[in-house]
Amino acid sequence: MAFLFGDMALDGVRRELRAGSALLSIEPQVFDLLEFLVRNRDRVVSRDDLLAAVWNGRIVSDSAIDARINAARRAIGDDGQQQRWIRTVARKGFRFVGDVREEAGSATPADRASSGQSKPSVAVLPFANMSGDPEQEYFSDGITEDIITDLSKVSALHVVSRNTAFTFKGKPVDIAQVAQRLKVGHIVEGSVRKAGGRVRVTAQLIDASKDGHVWGERYDRDLNDIFALQDEIAQAVVAALKVRLLPAEKQAIENRATRDPDAYETYLQGRYHFLRHGLKSLEIAIRLGRRALEMDPHYARAWVLIAVCQSALRIRGRSDESGLAAADMALSLDPSLAEAHSARGRVLGDLGRYDEAVVEFEESVRLDPDSPDVRFDFGRACCSFGRYEEAIVHLERVATLSEERYTPLCFAAQAYRTLGRDGEAGGAARRALERIEREIAVHPENALALSFGACMFAQLGDRDRAKEWVSRALMAEPNDPMARYNLACGLAQMGETEQALDLLECAHKTSDVAVVPIDNDSDLAPLHGHPRYQALVADAEARLAAARSAPANEAE
Repeated sequence: MAFLFGDMALDGVRRELRAGSALLSIEPQVFDLLEFLVRNRDRVVSRDDLLAAVWNGRIVSDSAIDARINAARRAIGDDGQQQRWIRTVARKGFRFVGDVREEAGSATPADRASSGQSKPSVAVLPFANMSGDPEQEYFSDGITEDIITDLSKVSALHVVSRNTAFTFKGKPVDIAQVAQRLKVGHIVEGSVRKAGGRVRVTAQLIDASKDGHVWGERYDRDLNDIFALQDEIAQAVVAALKVRLLPAEKQAIENRATRDPDAYETYLQGRYHFLRHGLKSLEIAIRLGRRALEMDPHYARAWVLIAVCQSALRIRGRSDESGLAAADMALSLDPSLAEAHSARGRVLGDLGRYDEAVVEFEESVRLDPDSPDVRFDFGRACCSFGRYEEAIVHLERVATLSEERYTPLCFAAQAYRTLGRDGEAGGAARRALERIEREIAVHPENALALSFGACMFAQLGDRDRAKEWVSRALMAEPNDPMARYNLACGLAQMGETEQALDLLECAHKTSDVAVVPIDNDSDLAPLHGHPRYQALVADAEARLAAARSAPANEAE
C-alpha cells in the first residue's frame, strides 16, 4: 500500500519515500514511525503507542522520540509554518494531518522509469587505480568521490551515494547484478593512472538493462587540468543521459572547494592517512593539511581535516590543540559544510560543552544525512553523553554506509548491551570483529584496532582471545592512551579489575583531557565501587569543568 500526500509518496511495500520522482533518504526507524502516523491519521497517537509500534515496547527517552519525530518532519518537508504534516498535541501525542490518498500495489523502479515517472538513476563505481602503486589509491578514490558529488548536484538525476557505491571497491562486479542491487538504470565505471605531472582517466557509462555502452572516453591531461577534467566527465554523463543541466547546476559543478590542484592532491593524501587512525597517521595528516593550506589558505576541507586530527591527538595526549579554532575557521569559510559542523561538535563534546555539541551535530546531519563521518561523530558523542538509543541510530547507519569501518559497530555493541539488548549487542560485536580482523590482516600494528577487538572478544565471553589481543595491542603501541582506555574497558568486563585500573590510570595521566566522562561509560561499570576508580572520576570531572571554562576560541 502506498500513501500519497502533497507531492510525497510513502510506499510501505518497497519501503520508499519519494518527493515527486525523487527517492529520498530516510532511516528505517524514521520510516516506521512515519508510516505508523500516516496509517493512524484518524487519531492522536500517544508516546506509548509509538513505543509499542516503533520501538517494540522498549522504553526510550522523550528526547529520543522527539528526535525521530523531527527527523520524520524534515524528511517530508514539514517546516511547521508553510507546510505542516505532523502536529504535536500538547500532553497527548502526535497526529498526521492533511489529505492522504491510498494507492494499492507498488510499482517497481523499472516500471516508474518506463512510464516516465522517475528520474534517470546512476551509480558511479570506484575508479580503479592503475598506477601500480597502492599509495596512489587516495587519488583514484578522490576523483570518484568528486564525480559522484558533481552528478548529485543535478536535480534531474538520482545518484547513489558515495558510501554505497564504495562497497564495491576492489571487488569484481557484474554490471547487471550491481544495477539490480542498487536499483539504478546506469553505471559509470573507469580507471585512473597518475604518473609524475600527468594523469590518464578512462570513463564509461553503461546502460544496465542492455549491458551496452552509452558513452565512453579516455582523457590524457596535465595534472593541473584535473578540475576541468572532472567537470567534463560529469557534464558528459549528464549529456549522455539526455537530462537538462540547469545553469545554476553547471555553475555548482564547476565551483570547487579549491582551485589549486596541488592543494587538492595534498588534502587527498592527508585524508587517506586520517582514515587509518594511527597516531603517526594522524600526525602526518595534520602536516599534509597544513601544507594544503599553505597552497590555499581558504580551503575549508583542509581546515576540517586539521580540526578532527587535532581533536583525536589531544584525546590521545599528542597535541595541545583542541581543534576548535580550525573548525571555526572551516565554518567561517563554508557555513554549509556538514563536516565542519560535525568537527566542531566533536571538539565541543570533548571539551564538555555538550549542549553546544548537539546543536552542531544536528546541523551536520541535516546538511548531509548520508555522511559516515558526520553520523559516526554524532553516534560516538551520544554514547559519551549517555544517549544510547540515539547512538544506535547513527552508528548502525554508519555501518551500513561504510562497510569497512569497525568502530561504529564497537560503539553500537556497547550501546545495545547498556540497554539490555544482549542479542543485538552480540551481533554487533561479531560484525565488528569481522571488520577488525580484515584491518589487522593488512595492518597488524594497528593498536587501536587490536584494542577494540579485545573489547569485542571480552563482550562475547572469549577470554583467551581477549587477553591475547590485549598483549598484542600493548606490544604494538604501549603508549597510546586511547588503546589503553579501550583495553581497560575490555579487562573490566572480564573482571580483571587491577589491570584495568592500571591501564585506565595510565590513559588518564597521559591524555591532556579526560578521555570521556568516564562515569557515563557503561563498559567501566564493574569498577564503579573501587576507590581508585572513584578518584579517577573526580579528576575527570575537575578536568572537564576546567575545559568548559576555557576561552571559546583559543589560538592555533
